[in-house]
Amino acid sequence: MLRTHSTAVLVTGSALLSVPLALALHTAACGTLPPVFAPLLWPLAAAVAAGAACTAVRRARTRRSPAVPPPPAPAPPPDPAELPAAADHFTGRAVETDAVLRMVRAGHHVIAVTGAPGTGKSALAVRLAHELRPLFPEGRVYADLGGGRGEPPATSAVLAGFLAALGAPAEERSGTGAALAARFRGRTAGRRILLLLDDAADAVQARALLPAGEHCLTLITSRDALRDLPEAASVPLGPLTEPDALALLAAVAGPGRATAEPDHARSAVHSCGRLPLAVRLAAGLQRSRPTGQIPVLAGRLAAERDRLHHLRTEDLAVRAAFEAAYAGLGAGDRALLRVLGVCPAARVTVRIAAAAAADDPAGVRSGLDRLADAQLARPAGPDAYELHDLVRLLAAERLDHETAPADRRAVLERILTAYTEDASAHGGGAWGAPEQHAIPRLVRTAVREGLHRHAHALALAADPWLEGRPGQSPRVAMWAAVLDAARRSGEQGWTAHAMRGLGSAYAHQGQLDRAVDHLGMAATLQRHAGSRAEQTTTRRLLGAVLRGAGRYEEALRELHTALEGCRAANDTAGEAEVLLGLGLLHMDRRRPDEAIDCLERALPVLARRTGDPAGPADARRHLGTAYAQAGGFVPAERHLRSALALYRRDGLPAAEGWTLCELGRLEERRGSYGEGVELHRAALAAFERAGLGAGVAAAAEAVGDNLLVQGDQLGADEQYRRAAAVHRLLGDHVREAEVRRKLGR
Repeated sequence: MLRTHSTAVLVTGSALLSVPLALALHTAACGTLPPVFAPLLWPLAAAVAAGAACTAVRRARTRRSPAVPPPPAPAPPPDPAELPAAADHFTGRAVETDAVLRMVRAGHHVIAVTGAPGTGKSALAVRLAHELRPLFPEGRVYADLGGGRGEPPATSAVLAGFLAALGAPAEERSGTGAALAARFRGRTAGRRILLLLDDAADAVQARALLPAGEHCLTLITSRDALRDLPEAASVPLGPLTEPDALALLAAVAGPGRATAEPDHARSAVHSCGRLPLAVRLAAGLQRSRPTGQIPVLAGRLAAERDRLHHLRTEDLAVRAAFEAAYAGLGAGDRALLRVLGVCPAARVTVRIAAAAAADDPAGVRSGLDRLADAQLARPAGPDAYELHDLVRLLAAERLDHETAPADRRAVLERILTAYTEDASAHGGGAWGAPEQHAIPRLVRTAVREGLHRHAHALALAADPWLEGRPGQSPRVAMWAAVLDAARRSGEQGWTAHAMRGLGSAYAHQGQLDRAVDHLGMAATLQRHAGSRAEQTTTRRLLGAVLRGAGRYEEALRELHTALEGCRAANDTAGEAEVLLGLGLLHMDRRRPDEAIDCLERALPVLARRTGDPAGPADARRHLGTAYAQAGGFVPAERHLRSALALYRRDGLPAAEGWTLCELGRLEERRGSYGEGVELHRAALAAFERAGLGAGVAAAAEAVGDNLLVQGDQLGADEQYRRAAAVHRLLGDHVREAEVRRKLGR
C-alpha cells in the first residue's frame, strides 16, 4: 500500500514540476509572471518539494534493498562415465571388432557378444565401449549382471543405479520394476548414451534393462546365446586363432619367453584350447616363476588329468568358470554332460552321445541343444556337436566325483561298442580329423581300464580307416597299447594283429626296417594262431614292405606264398591285391611287361569290388607307370590321368601326390622338364596336405633332380636339403645319405 501511495505522489509531483518550469521560462523571456499564476506560486512550490522528497526516499530504499534475482535454471543432467578399465595385453579379435563396428555404423542399437566361459567377452566389450566413447558424449553406463556367477542382482536395483548415474532424484529411484524401467527409458530418450550390460543371465534380464531412443547403444555380454532377444545383433566368440593365442601368451608371460620356444609355446596354447582366460592363466603361471621355461609349462599342461588344476590363480580359475555354467544346468543336462566326458573327441555324434547316456537319440539331441544354448557345446553338422577340450575335462572330473566306478565303466563300454559298430558298419565314413586322434585315445583308455576285448575289437574295426589317414603316430600308439594288453593276457592272435598293425603303420611312416621286423613276427605267430586269410594278408603286406626296402628276392618269395594262399582259398579279391603287389615288384626289377601282365589281371577284379574306391585307382596308376617304363607313353598317360581323377574325387591327397610324381616323370621322359617340375611341385603340395613325410621327401628330391637337369644348381640343392631333412626325421638314414650325396654336384 505504501509502495503504491509513494508511486502516486511521485507521478503527481513530476507532473506539477513541469508547471513551475514553464513559468520560469516565461518569466525569463518576458520579465514578469503571468497574473493568473501569481496566487498559485506557493502551492506549486510545496508540491514540487513533496515530489522531490518522495524521490529521495525511494532512492534510499532502493539502495538498502536490491532487486531479488530470478530463480536459477535447472542443472543439466550428468554425463556418467562408469566403464571399467580396458584389459591389459588385449590380443586378437580383429574380425569380431570389425563386425561390431560395422553393426554400429549400420544403425544397430543392441549388440550381444556371446560365448563360452573364458572366451574374453567382457574384455572385448569393454575395449569396444572405450573405442566408441566419442560417439556417446552424454554418458557411458555399466552394470555387472552376475549371470555367470548365478547371482544376478534384482532388476529394480540395477535400474535404480542407472537412474542415479543419470542424475535422477531419490524419489525417482524407488518403485516397482516397471515404473523404474519407464523412468529409465524417459531419462535416456533423445540422449546419446552407451550402456554396457556385462554377463547377462538371459534375454529376459537383458530386455528389462534396455534404454529408449534411437541414439543409444547397448552392448551385452552373455554366456547365453540370447536367442529370445531378436532385437540384438549377435557376435559369437570362439577360441582365439593360434597366432593370436601365441601372441597373448608372449605378451603376458614376458619378453622372449614364448618366442624362444615356439613348438612348446604352440603345445601350451593348444592345451589351453586357445581359450583367452586359460592362456592368460598359463602365461601368468609362467611369469610368476622367474626361472620357469615354456617347455616346463607345456609339459605340465600336456597331462589332461592335471590341466584344470594348473590353470588357476588366487582369484581366477578356468574350472570355476565352467563349474558355474555346469551348476546352472538342469539335472538331466548335467548327467548328459558328465557322460560326454568319457568321449575321447571334441566332436561327438548324436548316436555316440545317446549310447553314452543310454537314452533315446531324440531326447539326447534336445539335451545337446540345451548345452549349446549354455555355450558348453556347439553344433558341428546335422548330427554332431563339439565340446571344448576344457569343458570335456571338467565333464570327466564331474563324472569321477559324482558317479560310481561301475557306472563309469558301463559308460565306457557303451561308447566303445558304439564306435566299433560305426567302424564295422560304415567304415568310419562320417569320421574326420577329430576321430583320427580320438579312436586311438579311446583304445588306450580301454586298455588302461582293463577292457582289453573292447579295445582289440575297436582297433581291428577302425584300423582300415586309420591306415588311409595322413600321419600315423596315433595309429602306432593305438597298436602299441593293444600289443601291451595282448602280451599281458597271453592272446597270441591279438599279439599278431597288433604286430601287423604296427608294421603297417611303420611302413606308412617310412620306417621300413621296423615295419619288416613287426610284420615278420606277425607272420610267424599266425602260422600257429591265425586263419589262412590273415596269414595271406600279413604276407602280402610283408612283401610290399620288403619291396620298398629293396629286398626284392625276399619280397618275391613272400608275395608268391600269399598268391598260393589266395588261390587255395578261392579268394579272388585277395589274389588281385597280391597281383597288384607283384606288378609293383616287377616294375622295381625293371620288368615292365611282367608288371603289365599282373596289373591287367588285377584291374577287372578290383574294379568290380565295392567298398574300396582306391583299389581300381591304384591299379590304373601302377599300370600307367608300367606302360611308361615300357615306352608306351600314350596308354601310360591315359591310366595316370584316370587314376588322378579318381583320387581327387575321393579326397585321397597322398595317392594324388604319387600319381602327380609319375606324371612328372612321364613328362621328363618326353623332354618336357618345365611341365615335369610343375607336376612335381603339385605332388609336393599334395603330400604336404596329406602329412606324408615319405612323399614330401620323394617329391622334393624329384624337384631337385629336375632343376639340376635344367641347370638350377641352387634350386636343386635347396630341395635336396629339404628331402634329406625329412629322411632324417623319419629315421631313414640310408636315404638321407643318398640324397646328401647329390648336394653340390
